[in-house]
Amino acid sequence: MEEERALAVFERKILRKIYGPVKEHELWRIRRNDELEAIIKGENIVRFIKCQRIRWLVHIERMQDTAIPKKVLYGKLYATRRRGKPKIRWVDDVSTDLRKMEINEWRDRARDREAWWRIVKEAKVHPGL
Repeated sequence: MEEERALAVFERKILRKIYGPVKEHELWRIRRNDELEAIIKGENIVRFIKCQRIRWLVHIERMQDTAIPKKVLYGKLYATRRRGKPKIRWVDDVSTDLRKMEINEWRDRARDREAWWRIVKEAKVHPGL
């Protein structure tokens, strides 16, 4: 969540540079967040990244079992872990996003390309994502 907030802050900083200040009553001021939201119409970098992760996950899922990306994604390392809380894996993060969108059994649904494209398009506008 901290990373998402930092990305959103950075995105707004860049958008302020791109669109520049606003002149109001002979004074210049920077654009407010709500003005930036109106310009980009609800799109944001965090949602874009999450949609791309979902697309990549399904792309890997459709690969043959012998493909290296699929082996890396689903492979198991037989080594001891450090003590403490385990690190969150990439797959866990994407699975959390899919759960927020209330998409269950995504592996079965990923086989149907047209249905999956509808899910990805929904992810672009899903408020909880």
